[in-house]
Amino acid sequence: MSALLLTPEQRQIVSQSSRFLLIEAVAGSGKTTTLAHCVAYRERQGTPAEEILALVFTDAAEQVFRRRLAEAGASRAVGVATYSAFARTIFQAWQAQGLIEGAEVYLGNAEAMRPYVFEAIEEAAADPRADRDYAYDLTNLHAEIVINQLSRLKGTLALARHADASDAELAEELDLPRGLVSICRTYERLRRLEAGHFAFQSEHDLVTDVLAVCDELPDVVALPCPALIAADEWHDANAAHITLLRRLTGPGTRIIAAGDKEQVVHAWNGADPRYMGAAFEEAFPGTRRLPLSRSFRCGPTLGACAQALTSQEFLSGRQGDTEVEIVHYDGSAEDGAAKVADQLARVASAGGGRDLANCAVILRDAHQSIALENALIARDVPYVTEGCPSYFDRIEILMLRGILHIARGSMAPVRDRREVGAVLRALGLFAGLTHTEKEWAEAERTIATDPDTIRYFYSGQLSRTSETQEAVDPATRRWRARFADVCNDLIARAAHVPAGELLALAAEALQLVSVTRRLFVHKQDAHAVSASIDGFIGYARLTALDAAGLLDHLHQAQKRAGTLKQRQYAVTLTTARAAKGKEWRYVHIPFVADGEFPQAQAEPGEERRLFYVAITRTSDQLFLYTPAGKESHFMRALDLPAARRAARASPVVPPSRPRIYLDVPYAEKDAAKQLGAQWDNVQRKWWISAAMPKRPFSKWLPSDDDGGRS
Repeated sequence: MSALLLTPEQRQIVSQSSRFLLIEAVAGSGKTTTLAHCVAYRERQGTPAEEILALVFTDAAEQVFRRRLAEAGASRAVGVATYSAFARTIFQAWQAQGLIEGAEVYLGNAEAMRPYVFEAIEEAAADPRADRDYAYDLTNLHAEIVINQLSRLKGTLALARHADASDAELAEELDLPRGLVSICRTYERLRRLEAGHFAFQSEHDLVTDVLAVCDELPDVVALPCPALIAADEWHDANAAHITLLRRLTGPGTRIIAAGDKEQVVHAWNGADPRYMGAAFEEAFPGTRRLPLSRSFRCGPTLGACAQALTSQEFLSGRQGDTEVEIVHYDGSAEDGAAKVADQLARVASAGGGRDLANCAVILRDAHQSIALENALIARDVPYVTEGCPSYFDRIEILMLRGILHIARGSMAPVRDRREVGAVLRALGLFAGLTHTEKEWAEAERTIATDPDTIRYFYSGQLSRTSETQEAVDPATRRWRARFADVCNDLIARAAHVPAGELLALAAEALQLVSVTRRLFVHKQDAHAVSASIDGFIGYARLTALDAAGLLDHLHQAQKRAGTLKQRQYAVTLTTARAAKGKEWRYVHIPFVADGEFPQAQAEPGEERRLFYVAITRTSDQLFLYTPAGKESHFMRALDLPAARRAARASPVVPPSRPRIYLDVPYAEKDAAKQLGAQWDNVQRKWWISAAMPKRPFSKWLPSDDDGGRS
């Protein structure tokens, strides 16, 4: 039994009898713990554990929820699953009953999906009505884009809602290339053989396939109707998730969902703040909404800032404060990165750098890491990237480095086959090469052995346009011809033009912004890649090095970064989206400037929510880096002076005295009561305060308690 002393808000939620309950939580308020106690309480009230279902979004969240259930005293028989895993058990049950054929092949990961995606790409490209302006590339990146887009279309139920629309109509509705829409629809057509029978099926398909089979075979299949459904992290829900919950709801089903509407940051996958409010109430009439407004992570100052930013009540349950420090820089990425790196260098030099493991730098987007990584490397600050690749490994940077290697006429100083291969494949992606793994391996081996042979890879592969040698679509043929003209010009200039200018010429002549829009069809992805290209060119210009000098410099910096990562303690470098659900003692958020954070072209509401997620990841101290005299309007929205005044005026939260729950048999309850034990009607246990002597209660103490005097 958990010794957690529930707050009044939590106790009200746990004991709430409403059929449908929506918990509106703030960051760090213990929503998962509260939800677990709701489950344990209802089990003690008589709901059979086998009729309780807890749904989460990730495998890691499943493990956390199981731990919270154990701490709350719930039975191990309570079902906990991700949405996709639960949907798969439904399919397996239907198959076992002989109701459907199910899937002939289950694809366990993206790698297993890739051949089927390639088949869909080839078939869509061969259609006489194919979009001739779309590149039907058979590359791993294009396959990843298709898989991600399939996930989005399924999560939003767009394919089902627009089943009667033409590819062109659906493409216009969703602002997607018609070619991509046709590939996704072809993939679905190849998958679906008949109702309840699939040629292949992956994790991305499971929830929507369950919904589709229920629609197609309503008199054949049926969904279970649990007595209680607990939905954690509900702010990540999309149309498919809420539809599944509605279909699982029987006459006696109760639902408790917990989430934070200010953490809805996956709109790209169909998440919507409405599911934390009006849409949930519409799906489940009579819903009672209760708050969890007290954060155990954020102190009073940060809590007041979060409340000012979002206009939702945000209180602090911490005894200590969370300091918020504003650091100004001159507006350049280099100075902003230097300010962050200087702060972290001081941490690295103290106490063996142990506190680096408690530090995180949270970026709005991965492209902002270029200046920051360079600054950290220059100051010997170890760092690891989480949820975003290092700029050395990003496809667009590898492509730019490849262009410089072509201009230089050599892959030197790179000799590592993996690094050579990464550069070659990036160039091949932009040039539309469709090599087999064997062909790539041969090219990598040859160029790693003799770096100067990259010139033959360039002339024989990257700039090849002859249809007799390879089937090349017109758009790719035109791009390769332009690529050859540009690279030949760069080769002629390389000896006397700095690398930054060479790259700027290449970016303009090759129209790389347009190319990234073709390769990265989602606007957000294309913007991030375009910004990364601009940032790298700006960095190259600042160095004033020629092609050979910059390539040597990058090679040494990458080696140094790898060496630093081997140290015991390192700061975490991540993005706001990837940081959701995590916590550090010290958080640094650089480049808080209008146009950067928030982004100019992004939806304002989601930008605010991303910023909220970023600032609420810390418990002890938050550092915000903003241009002097040009503060982001987010900085003004925090109203830090007022937040500090409110924190000083707020009462100090006394340290909580956890309850010690006793294992008192019913026959001995009166004896326990006479000794001073109290009854907890929510957790249905007798308990004593930690301040009370334990010896009189020794026979009822949990087995992990020593029974000594307090």
